[in-house]
Amino acid sequence: MTSPGVRLSGAVMAHPRRREAAEKLAGDRLDVVTDPDPGGRPSAFRTSLLAWSSVPRDSTHHVVLHDDMVLSGTFFERAGRAARAMPRAALALFAFWNSRNGAAVRLGALAGARWVPGAGEYTPVAALLLPRDVAAGYVEWARGRGDTWPDDVLMGRYLRQAGVPVFVAVPSLAEHEDLASLVDNDFQGLRRSPCFFADDPGAGRGEGGPVPALPVIPFFKRGVAQCAVRVPGTTRRRDILCADYLRGRGVDVDALRVPDEHGQLWLAAYTMGVVHHGPRGDLEVLDRALATMGPGGLCHALGSRELGRLSDGLREVARDGLEAGLAARPRRGGRPAVAVTGSATFVRDQVALLLADRGFRVTGSASADAVVHVCALGWDPDADPDEELRLAREALAGARHGVLLSSCAVYGGRAAPVDEGAPVDEGASMDEETPVDEEAPVEPGSAVLAVEATVPGATVLRLAEPYGPGMPQRGTLPELVLRSSLSRALRVDGGTAQLVHVRDVVAAVEAVLARRPGAGVFNVADPRRLRLRELAEAVTGAVRPVPVEEVPGGEEAPVIDAGRAGRELGWRPAVELDYGLHNLAQWMAYESER
Repeated sequence: MTSPGVRLSGAVMAHPRRREAAEKLAGDRLDVVTDPDPGGRPSAFRTSLLAWSSVPRDSTHHVVLHDDMVLSGTFFERAGRAARAMPRAALALFAFWNSRNGAAVRLGALAGARWVPGAGEYTPVAALLLPRDVAAGYVEWARGRGDTWPDDVLMGRYLRQAGVPVFVAVPSLAEHEDLASLVDNDFQGLRRSPCFFADDPGAGRGEGGPVPALPVIPFFKRGVAQCAVRVPGTTRRRDILCADYLRGRGVDVDALRVPDEHGQLWLAAYTMGVVHHGPRGDLEVLDRALATMGPGGLCHALGSRELGRLSDGLREVARDGLEAGLAARPRRGGRPAVAVTGSATFVRDQVALLLADRGFRVTGSASADAVVHVCALGWDPDADPDEELRLAREALAGARHGVLLSSCAVYGGRAAPVDEGAPVDEGASMDEETPVDEEAPVEPGSAVLAVEATVPGATVLRLAEPYGPGMPQRGTLPELVLRSSLSRALRVDGGTAQLVHVRDVVAAVEAVLARRPGAGVFNVADPRRLRLRELAEAVTGAVRPVPVEEVPGGEEAPVIDAGRAGRELGWRPAVELDYGLHNLAQWMAYESER
């Protein structure tokens, strides 16, 4: 396969029992590479290393296909032209319909682009083209890593480290067949392209260059409207809720005429319209891309038959949302300035980021309208109680409105109306009283209580175990998520956990800033106290199904009662556990270094 200046080679990777189908797909253009250990643990990684190692000496670029792909009629012509136009790039010729990359393809269809930059997640490897030296570099880098992340996550990590740009085809050059997965991926549901044509409607056009980098990529996944937002000055992205992004743009989300049915799909499409600038592309391509948005976001829960039955209605919801977003003229609101202070912890960092997402002007200045101070005790094992006491008093003493975030864990039961020597039953709870002995030594619990007592007017939010992107990757929850991501069995004792997602923490802060309750103590927690087995089973549902084993032992913590926050602040936790765990797993796979 040749194109001026480009010599393409390729391979189809297959399990031996699918060799016949792989040979049919390969034809006389591609080689077939089969799993060297077909009876071993299901994994595409072994075969992919062989496929990327099989580049002929005279090739400039190499394409690798999975054996369950269907190619467009112009697959090889477009691949060759694109390699000539972008010779140093990795070219993803297919993306999944429920991914960030799939959402980027939809934005490309809306803009009339033929290629879009990759969306900063895993690199789709079911139909991928690499320059020969990049392929060789990946094989050398990845060898020995096969027992860690899946091959698409490894490919994404390698390309980022190597500085190789990734571009994704619009429309896709290949489609995924509805066949049983040989590497245990059927739990993901139906896996299709966001926009595929057997006969490309833009076949007469050149490939050109991709659209500029997309700062915001709205997507609909697992029934939730989200945005992948680029972190300024970096190539990294953060996933935030579309509702939070829109509020930060000055949109009154509560006033939008969101349909009762499939409202999250409508909101994701609306956000697509809000972030789009410029003319629209080909209507046929855009319509095909919108038609896959709803099914892609629900494929984790619905089978192909049910998705087919709903497809026409879902497409109309996506169309209506997009048109409403294109017509919107959001303006940034004048939300108050908030200083976020405290020692460096993931809670402090996430609170600052999420308040900014919602349109607050986040500063480090104590002259801001309000100060939110995050006490590190309970989250940073190296935090010094005396230093934390000094920092908190310094930050909050002169604040016009002060909010102190602290951890329920530092109180050691001194705020719990239970006999610490007695067994803790389901009814035992942490209350919101503040017993303070000012003569007591400065210990983690007493340091925070001293701040609560000596900073007049400060509102205190005591948090259950916070979790979410950016959290330290030590402890029970991140270990469960990591092991599930890597297809390893989970082992837990009989202990309990009570969580709160960082988005719900910020919602509580926002409620305080709106109501200004003054001095008072409020617990912020999901009301459910989960047994660790329940938490592990939730992880396997949100991340990847793996066996769960419970072993003897473990401690039951007091239940943290957040009823007062509901009664007086109107706060209720809104983040579903499934979304929160999946959100954490994606951050660990795409953004963390572990």
